[in-house]
Amino acid sequence: MKERPEDLALEHAGFWIRLGAALIDLATLIVGLYILYCVISQSFFWIFPSVQKVIQLSLDVTHGAPITWAFAWLIGTIFLSFMIVATIYFAACWATTGQTLGKLSMGIKVIRTDSSQVDLRSALRRFLGCILCTAALGIGFIAIAFDSHKQGWHDRLADTYVVKLPVKQVVYNQSLARGGIG
Repeated sequence: MKERPEDLALEHAGFWIRLGAALIDLATLIVGLYILYCVISQSFFWIFPSVQKVIQLSLDVTHGAPITWAFAWLIGTIFLSFMIVATIYFAACWATTGQTLGKLSMGIKVIRTDSSQVDLRSALRRFLGCILCTAALGIGFIAIAFDSHKQGWHDRLADTYVVKLPVKQVVYNQSLARGGIG
């Protein structure tokens, strides 16, 4: 494979910048899911309790109250909804632009190892890898810090890199630099 000069100039994004992007994405998903739950609980109030009721039930369980089937169903529904929304969010963002809101704000992007754009199949494979990394208590994500190409398990599974985008700089001509009009 012949490499283009611009491919060689890309810098792999490290662990901390990717963690920052992931936290922004997690906050985005939680806020989105909260809004979705509020709409659903208001529309179907006879099925779904209000957010305050869910919080109170959760606090009761943490203080030793027994877990009821209704509470387990509710938590399972919330988890399943989160997984569906997260799958759609990440796969759609990676397959269209290579950036989620977190990656966009941190100036990083997901690309294939051959520098092409991530397709939907690779995006779904990458998301499955993220689930596996999470199930392995984050070890697959920590691997990013020690890998020469800054790849986690999910990146290796999907054959992707996360790279820093070049910073665009404004270049002034000499007349503007001296205060002239142009």
